[in-house]
Amino acid sequence: MNPPQVTILMPLYNAERFVAQALRSLLQGQAVPLEVIVIDHQSSDRSLALVEAVGDPRLRLVSHQGGNIADVLNTGLGLARGEFLGRCDADDLYPPARLAAQITWLQQHPDFAAVAGNYAAIDQQGRPLIRFQCGDQETDITEELRAGLTRTHLGTFLIRTSVLHQLGGFRPYFTTAEDIDLQLRLGDRHRVGYCPQVVYHYRIHAAYITHTRASNQREFFDQVAQRFQQQRQTQGEDDLQRGSPPAVPPPRTAPYGAPLHSQDFLMGRAWQEIAEGQRRQALGSSLQAWWAYPQNLRAWPAIARLWLKLAWPRG
Repeated sequence: MNPPQVTILMPLYNAERFVAQALRSLLQGQAVPLEVIVIDHQSSDRSLALVEAVGDPRLRLVSHQGGNIADVLNTGLGLARGEFLGRCDADDLYPPARLAAQITWLQQHPDFAAVAGNYAAIDQQGRPLIRFQCGDQETDITEELRAGLTRTHLGTFLIRTSVLHQLGGFRPYFTTAEDIDLQLRLGDRHRVGYCPQVVYHYRIHAAYITHTRASNQREFFDQVAQRFQQQRQTQGEDDLQRGSPPAVPPPRTAPYGAPLHSQDFLMGRAWQEIAEGQRRQALGSSLQAWWAYPQNLRAWPAIARLWLKLAWPRG
């Protein structure tokens, strides 16, 4: 078999509801030579059986014991044979023909190490929630990354595999935000492009790490990734590279739950639709937002303001 042009890493942990659909979006929706490396992290549901049942020679299933998400991804990176590399979580989706377009872009821009795109959120059933406003123009986002800014999701990136090896892969200190840390480190040494097409569908559901990790820890790692970037830009290296990273705080606050996450996305979509003059759609999105988490009394004033805007648009 000829070597693949692209390797897709798929970390797997108890994703039996979604993993078959995720794999179909890769194996049936991308007309390029590829391999999909699924790295199982001690799943206890039917995920493994569903992956094994796919029976596609482009699919490789490996096991990883212990460690965290960065360790899992590094296991896959060590096995990657493709010239380019992407990531797809086992609950998310690639739109059709995404990879061919990104490969062409990188071939036409050999001085760029990676290209990213826009993304959209979907709910547990795969229904659209919102298309994120990551930018509507093709551009170079290298300077943004060097400034500690990330406009999009790592799942939208296609990266030259050799560059990931040069960077040392993912850093296991980050039990979350390992994706933000990698984006920022990419911009340290290499150019990164952005194209506005939606190239990733990010699923909101209760088992997603954002909804199981304590909010204070998630916020801590997000902030540390940006602090490290500032240190590298001003001092040449960060505290993790110096061997003195800050201690991780114990979990204190509740996770950012899926209903609240969905409600926030739907409210954002409703305001976006108002701005675009789509009043009927905005009303529907606001009703979905209320229904997503009616127990969240804090959201009621925001929903009421949205309804007042719909009733009196000049107000």
